[in-house]
Amino acid sequence: MEKGDAVTALAVGQRVACRIPHASHFVVEADRCLPLPDAITEVEASVYRLVSIALQGVRKAQIQLGWEAAVVGLGPIGNLAGQLVRAAGATHVEGIDPVGWRRELALHCGFDTVAASNEQSSRPAGFEAVIEATGVPEAVPAAFKLAKPLGQVVLLASTRGETDGVNFYRDVHKKGLTVIGAHESIRPAVDDHLFYRSHRSDDETSLKLMAGSRIQIDPLVSDVVPAAEAARAYERLAKREEQLMLMVFKWR
Repeated sequence: MEKGDAVTALAVGQRVACRIPHASHFVVEADRCLPLPDAITEVEASVYRLVSIALQGVRKAQIQLGWEAAVVGLGPIGNLAGQLVRAAGATHVEGIDPVGWRRELALHCGFDTVAASNEQSSRPAGFEAVIEATGVPEAVPAAFKLAKPLGQVVLLASTRGETDGVNFYRDVHKKGLTVIGAHESIRPAVDDHLFYRSHRSDDETSLKLMAGSRIQIDPLVSDVVPAAEAARAYERLAKREEQLMLMVFKWR
C-alpha cells in the first residue's frame, strides 16, 4: 500500500508475502518481503509458510531418488510433507492416518497409497524415510517400527509430552536408525548449510514449487472466511465436526 523512500526493489501495489502475525495491516522491513509470482493466487500464497515448515523437515530427511517414504499423520503439514517428499524424488509415498477423508485427500494430492494404521501398511518391510507429522507422543514408537534398518525418522510435528513403550535397543539402536528433530526454529540465521536452509531460502523455494504446480494447495483450503469471523472459524476447527483442513481469513 505504501513504501519508504529508500525502498527501490518493491513497488506500491505489488503483491508480496512475508512472515507476520495475523493482521489486516502491518509495517515490515522491505527485505522481509518476497514478491509473489503471478501464477500464485492470494489464497494459495496464504499457505506458503506451512509449505516452508514442511519443506525444512523433508530437506532434513535427505530424500534420495527411488526411496520409499511414509508420512504418519495427514493433516495440512503431513499432506504437504508427502507432496514435497515426492517432489524430492521418492518413488512411493504412503500416508497413514485413521481418518478416512484425510486419506482420500492425500490420494487426491498425489500420495501413492494410504493406510489407516501401521498394521495396514502396504510396505510391511518398512520405508527408507518416515516423517512423523501427528505431534502425538504415542505415534513416535510406531514411526520407529515403520522405518527400515538404517532408515531416517523425521519428527516434523511439534511432539509434546513423554513417549512410553520405546525399546531403544530394538527399535532404534539395533536398526541403526537416524532420528531427526525437525523443529521449524532449527535453521541457520542467514546462510544456507547443506540441507539446513534459512527461512528466506525455504520460503522462496516454497513459492517456486507452488508457482510451478509441483505441489497442490487448493485441495487443502477448506474455506475462506471474513477475518471478522475468526473466532467462529477457530470454533469450527476445534469442534472437528466438519471435514476441515485449512481456513483462510479474507481481510478485505
